[in-house]
Amino acid sequence: MEIFAAINPVAGRGAGLRAWQAIRPMLERAGYHCAEAIAREPLDAWAMAEQAAREGCDTVVAVGGDGTLHEVLNGILRGRLHRPPALAVIPAGTANIFALALGLPKDPVASARLLLDGARRRIDAGQVNDRYFATIAGVGFDAAVVRRASGWPRWIGGKPRHVAAGFLTLATYRAAPARLWLDGRQQTGRLFLLVGANTDWYGGGVHIAPHARVDDGRLSVVWCHAVGRLEALTILLKTFSGTHLHHAGVSHIDAVEIRVDSDVPIPVQADGEDVGSAPAIIRCIPGALEVIVPRA
Repeated sequence: MEIFAAINPVAGRGAGLRAWQAIRPMLERAGYHCAEAIAREPLDAWAMAEQAAREGCDTVVAVGGDGTLHEVLNGILRGRLHRPPALAVIPAGTANIFALALGLPKDPVASARLLLDGARRRIDAGQVNDRYFATIAGVGFDAAVVRRASGWPRWIGGKPRHVAAGFLTLATYRAAPARLWLDGRQQTGRLFLLVGANTDWYGGGVHIAPHARVDDGRLSVVWCHAVGRLEALTILLKTFSGTHLHHAGVSHIDAVEIRVDSDVPIPVQADGEDVGSAPAIIRCIPGALEVIVPRA
């Protein structure tokens, strides 16, 4: 069996790389053929995973944080849409949201051991325009925060960078006029924020979509209408507990496909990566991924 690891060597100060190096000899003794490559530039992990998928690799391992995971996911789905490789994650980033959703151990070495004794589970993936995502795609305020933070130096830690970007964006961001289609049902109005969630958490402990499940064939859609700055701050603070869904300015529903259009540019993000601006089509792809998880 072929296993390929795409490795971010600096994630978790090298914790992911060390975990892979610890598990690789055990895998080889068990009869697996292992290969690896170091991702040193943006999109390196994407290209590596895509090549591994095209060459028929059975399992591709994302060694790093949610950014590395996002690239590996896009690589394997673009490389082989028909029965793509299984996806394994050795979490070593700041948030590790996807690993949290799958119930993976927080310790990278413990997650790496799942390659030996874990189980395979079929789950959904998301797609926004031409980009796949594992966790959440967002349109509006959250994507504006991602865009601002992505332009700052990487030596600023992920969580401080996004918290600071969030406060600065809140001071200037305005809800934009938008047209929404939720499984074909149209709504219009001013949009502050919309997410299509495959998982229930954002980074930093934000419980944005408490009803989201990775294997129900749908996305949990949460959107916030036009609100003032103080009210927006109140809603954002409530997202840490998931109680924002009870606010009058917030709506939520499950849907398979969401379309967002506007006459003004509204930023779009996927898995915490800037992926352009609306118009956006966000959809669930049921059962698109096979992942390595702990046995029940």
